[in-house]
Amino acid sequence: MEPIDLHFNPLNYRTGSCKYNDQTIFYRAYENIPYVAYPNAPHLQIMNIYAPEEFSNDPDAPIFFIQKTGGMGEAYPASIENDERKAIPRALAEGYIVVSPGARGRDTIVQNIYVGRGDLPMTIIDLKAAVRYLRFNAGRIPGNPDKIVEEGASSGGGFSALLGVTGNSPLYQKYLNEIGAADARDDIFCCIVNAPITDLKHIDLAYEWMFSTENVDGLFREDALFTEISQRLAKAYEEYVNELGLKNPETGEPMNFINGDTYTPYLMEQLNKAATKYISSLPNERRTAWFHEEHNKKVISWNGEKATVTNMPNYINWNTGRWMRYVGSYDGFRAKPSRENEAFGSVDGTKIGHFNEKMGKIISEYPEYTEEGRIWVKKCARKCPQRIPYQPNELYRHP
Repeated sequence: MEPIDLHFNPLNYRTGSCKYNDQTIFYRAYENIPYVAYPNAPHLQIMNIYAPEEFSNDPDAPIFFIQKTGGMGEAYPASIENDERKAIPRALAEGYIVVSPGARGRDTIVQNIYVGRGDLPMTIIDLKAAVRYLRFNAGRIPGNPDKIVEEGASSGGGFSALLGVTGNSPLYQKYLNEIGAADARDDIFCCIVNAPITDLKHIDLAYEWMFSTENVDGLFREDALFTEISQRLAKAYEEYVNELGLKNPETGEPMNFINGDTYTPYLMEQLNKAATKYISSLPNERRTAWFHEEHNKKVISWNGEKATVTNMPNYINWNTGRWMRYVGSYDGFRAKPSRENEAFGSVDGTKIGHFNEKMGKIISEYPEYTEEGRIWVKKCARKCPQRIPYQPNELYRHP
């Protein structure tokens, strides 16, 4: 196939207007722009760009990069017409150029091939390619590619984290070459990471540690096997933390579970700082009303200067409402396969692996799951070496 020309055409736009609060914003819309030369999912590997008229020729305007990926699935570009959060009008009103790329996901099928799966989710490759397109067209596109502020949530938050820590990493180059990404950098200025799905090797351990407490409301409390496995995974998370050698960045003291718990107090301290920042920002009338709400009073106290979260179980019940996932759900235990398993699966859809060898060993000790656990551990040993470089917790150790 002939390669797509990746030079941006600044004349190919429509004009429109939108409302944000009482403000009317006039904008230029550059839509359905291919951002790679050899797309294998051309209906997704496109982007929309929206520029406020007053900043449409400003080469220094910041860029708000919105990606809508979630559930490890594919995503189409956001548009003003389908922007339920009204993030685009707000960003335009605040002087941002808005860019939103589509991307392949675990569920993208082209000619019976899962083109969004592999050793790593191809979503991150498409997002990097979109950044490269913007940088390749610096001076032609509206805005400054050195000022890209990227945002995503859930698995999209995980990809936001990846974009933030893997700028220009050579680990991704062969995949970028396959789709004809522009010859440019792919680092970004900063990322907004909302509820990210990261560290797949330990996420189920962390989840059970957070929720495995008698005082947290849950969906599966009557399931004795669930409760026992959950508690064992929670303990495994503490063992993992002990291995990390974490130190309090302010005091230098170890943060672990070796001689008591010095890890949770630091976590609570960060929650208290965040709560203090939020409550301090409220107008007096709003702050008073906030603390008059009964469910808030049970969770956070306020002495006029500092907010304090009462305890972790109260915070969890207040924040999420309940223990929401079955044990091992991120790595496909009982709910097979998980979305995360699929994202790292084979392109023909027949092979699904696992991330967490420790969980496989734990479940193999129960008669009803002995064989599943044995296969689980085997799959981890076979597939993890290819996957590890592409997991966010490992990327801090790579260029």
